[in-house]
Amino acid sequence: MAATYWVAKYVEDQFRNETRNVGIIVAANGAISARFVGEREDGTIDRRRVQRFKYPNVYLQWIQYWREQIDKGTLGEAVASATANYFIMQGGEVSDIGDDSAAQVCNFLFSLLVSEEPTMDAFQLGVGDDASIELGTEIAGVFNELNLLGDAPMLRARHPIKKEERIRGEHAVHTPSFSQRNGRLHIYEAIDFGFRKQKVIKERAGWMAYMFSDIRHKIPDARSYSIFRPSREEGGETIEYAKAMLGSESVLVNWSDDNERKTFVNERQRLAEALP
Repeated sequence: MAATYWVAKYVEDQFRNETRNVGIIVAANGAISARFVGEREDGTIDRRRVQRFKYPNVYLQWIQYWREQIDKGTLGEAVASATANYFIMQGGEVSDIGDDSAAQVCNFLFSLLVSEEPTMDAFQLGVGDDASIELGTEIAGVFNELNLLGDAPMLRARHPIKKEERIRGEHAVHTPSFSQRNGRLHIYEAIDFGFRKQKVIKERAGWMAYMFSDIRHKIPDARSYSIFRPSREEGGETIEYAKAMLGSESVLVNWSDDNERKTFVNERQRLAEALP
């Protein structure tokens, strides 16, 4: 199953034309869910959160209008009712959501594209509190030893691997941990399934899958790889969910499997040296 989503946007200064995402609307599994900046979880308005708008009362009227159209099943009218300052645009699709509800997908996309909080748990890269940082460092060390990284001192590779290169997708600019270009774009991202916080694993997998999908919508021939370290305990609902999401958007590479790791690294070496 796939979810379709729309993004509600706000432009305060028409001269500068800087848009701000203020809401997400998701249609999935026969239901529609929406979240907007300034709303509490119960749907009531926290006016303190809307004071940053130049005309907060106008913004609140737009929320009310959008929700009325959603409730009536006339989202198309809301999309058509665009002004220079407020409008809704088609976002895209999130593929293979399984049994996730529209509300769950909406909350994830809101955290990713709109959230008033600085970051989601999955992207807080504090030591010991991220599902990829240790594994990512290990992978970078292997790339560096083989002089594949763009900043390696003895680099001779024609097509080096770059760290945190900014890549524009269809809807956002992303900074994957590693990327490499040789006629086509290759993206490498890490996730540790042995991380203790299951919620962070699920959110990081969701972010990775979204990033891969968004970049491929902009660059159709891009190839993505999810490099994972398996959990000591086989299976588990969260791990299976994460593997399903990532497997639909990327090639899975088990870093703890000697054969898979060597095959992956050898392919990166060949890619670095081969002509486009």
